[in-house]
Amino acid sequence: MHLQSHHRKALRRISLTPLADLVFILLVFFILETSFVQFREVAFKVPEEPTKTSHAENESLSIQVFPGGKLWIDGKSLALAELTPWLIHQQLSAETPVILKAEDSVPLQTLVEAMDLLRAQSLSRVQIQTLGD
Repeated sequence: MHLQSHHRKALRRISLTPLADLVFILLVFFILETSFVQFREVAFKVPEEPTKTSHAENESLSIQVFPGGKLWIDGKSLALAELTPWLIHQQLSAETPVILKAEDSVPLQTLVEAMDLLRAQSLSRVQIQTLGD
């Protein structure tokens, strides 16, 4: 009887060596099978000189964009979050050209957010220019 109880204690021990081998094999497998995402850079350059449009300046909507998400539209200072209610109130047609005039220090994300808000209101004719001195 004494041998059987000793035998049971030996069976209860679990060796960690095979477990470590299994973890290592799984780690190598997942490293080899993982496809790494290559982030692509969006080529975006604000033109140095304002381009000429076929529409008159008074027919287009001119929005000046400043760092921090501040906008200047028709003599009013707005935050980027206030652009959508302002556009809804103006009831602009989808054919209205929009000119975003941005300073050099404006982050690209701010311009993209402004363009997204404009496109959400069906204003897809957006042109970006540098803000003149």
